[in-house]
Amino acid sequence: MRVEQINSLTPGGLAQLANIPALADDFITAVSRLSPAGHPDVLLTEASYDPVRYSDQLFARYLLPFPTHLAKAVAKRRAEYLASRVCVRETLSLFGFSDFLLTNDADRAPIWPPGVAGSLSHTRTRVSLMLTTASAGKQPGVDCEEIMLPAAAAEMQEMIINKREYAVLQRSGLPFATALTAAFSLKESLYKALFPLFRQFMDFKEAEIVACEAEMASVTLRLNRALSPDFAVGRLFSGHVTLHERTLTSWVMA
Repeated sequence: MRVEQINSLTPGGLAQLANIPALADDFITAVSRLSPAGHPDVLLTEASYDPVRYSDQLFARYLLPFPTHLAKAVAKRRAEYLASRVCVRETLSLFGFSDFLLTNDADRAPIWPPGVAGSLSHTRTRVSLMLTTASAGKQPGVDCEEIMLPAAAAEMQEMIINKREYAVLQRSGLPFATALTAAFSLKESLYKALFPLFRQFMDFKEAEIVACEAEMASVTLRLNRALSPDFAVGRLFSGHVTLHERTLTSWVMA
C-alpha cells in the first residue's frame, strides 16, 4: 500500500484530483468527481451503475475477490457491493492507496485507510463517496437516496420531520416528496458524519432542519441532543443537496 501521495497533499490539494479522468464502462456507466464549493480539501465522487448488466464474473474483471458473505445475497445486493468497492478503490488510488478493499467494522461502519476520513452511500443505481484527509480535521457524511413517491412521503412524514420542519420544507420550492427525501437524506448524512466520532445511534428527531435555500441546495441543521461539550444541543451544521433525475445526494461535514 503506497502512502506518498496522501502525505504530499496540501490544503486544497484534493481539488486537483477532481480533474483526473475517471473510469467508466458498461457496468459503471458514469463517474464524476468534484471538490464542493468552499471545501477544496474534500473530494466527492459519484458513480452511476447499471444493475441489469451485473454478473458475478465482473468481480474477476475488476480484480476483486468475491466476498463469502454475499454467497446467498440477491444480484441487487451483489451489484451494490461491487459498484461501491470499485468506486472506493479507484478514488483511494488517487490518495496513494493502491488495491484497497474497503471492509466494515463490528458496527458496520467503513474502515478507511490511515489518514483518510470518509463516508459512503449507494442506491440501486448510484454510489456516492466523500473523502478527505484526516489532517483536515473534518468528518464527512454523505447519503444518496431514491426520491420517494408522494404516497410514501405522506406515510413517513411524521417519522422524519416535525411541524416546524414541515414549514421550512414548504419554502424550498420542491415537491413535498422530494423535499422530505432530502430531509431524510440530510439527517442520514449528519448521522454518518457524527457516528465515527461518538459511536452513538441517533433518530430523526435528534436533528432538526431550521433553514434552507431554494431547492435545499444549502440547509442548516440543528443538533437536538448533546453528544459532548463541543457538540451540545443547538450546535448548527451546514448541509447540501444535489438533485438528480430520480435520486438525490446530500452531504454534511462535522
